[in-house]
Amino acid sequence: MSSSSSSSSSPSPPPRRPGRPTIYSPSEKKRRRKSLERKRAQSRICIREQIGRWMSLRERLNVFSHAEVAKFLLDLYDNYENRDVCKESEVKIQEADGNSTLNAEEDVPETSLTAGTERLPCEDLEDESTDSSGEECTIDNEYDLSKSFSSVKHLKNVSIAEDILGITDECDDGSQGDFIETFEETTHDMTLDDTQDISHEKIHIVYERSLLQLAKKIVVPKCMFCAGEVDISVQPVSSCVHLIWKCSAGHIAFEWSSQPLVKGQTHAGDLALSSAIILSGNNFGKISQMANFMKLTFVSASTFFRMQRHFIVPTIESFWCRMKQHILEELHGKEVVIMGDGRMDGPGHSAQYCVYSFMDLETKQILAIEIVDKRKTQLNSPFMEKEAFRRGLQKLLDEQLMIKEVVTDSHAQISALITKKFPCVIHSYDIWGGAKNLGNKLIEASRQKDCRRLLHWCSDIVNYFWFCCKEANSYEKFIGMWCGLVHHVVNEHQWASGNGIIEGRCKHGPQMDEREKEWLEKGSKPHTEMCRIILDKKFLRNIPYFLQFRSTFDLEQFQQHVHMYAPKRFEYTYPVYRARCFLAAIDYNMHLNRQTMHNQQNQLIYRRIYHRKSGRWTLVPKKENKHYVYIDDIMEEIFQRRLGI
Repeated sequence: MSSSSSSSSSPSPPPRRPGRPTIYSPSEKKRRRKSLERKRAQSRICIREQIGRWMSLRERLNVFSHAEVAKFLLDLYDNYENRDVCKESEVKIQEADGNSTLNAEEDVPETSLTAGTERLPCEDLEDESTDSSGEECTIDNEYDLSKSFSSVKHLKNVSIAEDILGITDECDDGSQGDFIETFEETTHDMTLDDTQDISHEKIHIVYERSLLQLAKKIVVPKCMFCAGEVDISVQPVSSCVHLIWKCSAGHIAFEWSSQPLVKGQTHAGDLALSSAIILSGNNFGKISQMANFMKLTFVSASTFFRMQRHFIVPTIESFWCRMKQHILEELHGKEVVIMGDGRMDGPGHSAQYCVYSFMDLETKQILAIEIVDKRKTQLNSPFMEKEAFRRGLQKLLDEQLMIKEVVTDSHAQISALITKKFPCVIHSYDIWGGAKNLGNKLIEASRQKDCRRLLHWCSDIVNYFWFCCKEANSYEKFIGMWCGLVHHVVNEHQWASGNGIIEGRCKHGPQMDEREKEWLEKGSKPHTEMCRIILDKKFLRNIPYFLQFRSTFDLEQFQQHVHMYAPKRFEYTYPVYRARCFLAAIDYNMHLNRQTMHNQQNQLIYRRIYHRKSGRWTLVPKKENKHYVYIDDIMEEIFQRRLGI
């Protein structure tokens, strides 16, 4: 009565309101989804390479759910535990009886002891066996385990392999024992010693027809469960292929895999293939399409991105950090001049990332790389280069690197930042960038009406700018040399000098009477436009930044090298983009001091380079091919990270 009254008094759940279903917010949906995933994860068990045996047992039991298979095995285990308890109690009883029990056993005939002993079902399966009553009984080899789960408590004290699968410790044929031993050897996991050799091992492409021809040459014994004939089936798993020798009843006699397993889950070929795609600067989509055209079994996209996220990217970052630390230790205690330059991953204001690189002017080694996401600068792309420069320079100073001078392009924001935040560092501009800007202004002015004659003087004026920056060691000396250009172009080679520092005349020799290039007329429009450009106050204000005569040409070459690993036509997540930039720096530093190639006569070998802008060919010495010796070390570290070493 009390229970019924209490149950009746308990409040019933409110009825569901009719109408539209409840709409949850994105955060509530995410919370509910995570809660559901946690509940599902509590019931998940990883059995790794035992999945084949599990599925085979499930087929023999003729059940549909994995829970029923687990219940069957747990009940079987509980029965074994109960038998062990019974045996311990029997031993204690025998010890309590003492000598009287032992004497009583001596009086019992030997035949009675044998008759009362339970016989194991795996002993002499093909012979007749007798029970305790002396009657003959036969063992049905076709017994269906799925008919009676209640018979678990009557099973004898034998191993699971003997009782369920019928595998005994003794083999009927010696060749079958060797066969099982060979199978165990082919399914072992990789160890630390294997990771040291896997990077040097060659990989081959094998056609399925040729593989089956080889597999059929292997004499496989009959099924050890039902003695039936065995057929070979091919099952591709990602880039791996499995050969399975299976009978008509579904029993697996033997399995062979073309790739070793890493920690029982990952095929070594999948991990090596995914690593090689990134280390070579390729993309998964293009390589996957190539494999699809070849009908080549390939790693799936989900597997590739999972390996990239957990093993490949962290290994590349770790390798680069060690290389950078080694370079900074070599420069410790020295005053260095570094070059800096930024690179956007896209044009204009649509860029997502900015890569700012720092290079040592003397050794030409990449010292640091800083990547800034546009989201860190309030989605303002023009501010990314300034932020990346600030972070990178501050990290180098925190590493106790003695930076004497920084060479960058003529970036107004970076100039103001150095003046305000890093006043002890000398700031210089790239001379090539200044000469390029001056040439562009002169060419633009020569396109005006009646200024065509100025075009012939553009290259000479730019070359003279290089000469003045190299020769002048002060701003006053540069101005004295630079202002002489106003007189030279109008055929005046001596003039009155106002500053008294430099002599008012040209340093060239006597001029030829016949010239292909015409002189400009003093006061004409071409001469006036030229004077306006070369004597511009903003241009002259930046002259002190060029007097160190620094060039970032080598750093510009590295920025072009980054395109090999992180091209602008593809989009990457921030960790992947950063890792690809690190790969470019590792490649550049490792192949920095390559020797030039010589022929048999010890003469330099040249190669041609075509410049699209100028339309000219240039001969440069040909260097030795890259060896990529560091790739094996990175691959080995990736496998060790997967093994958890």
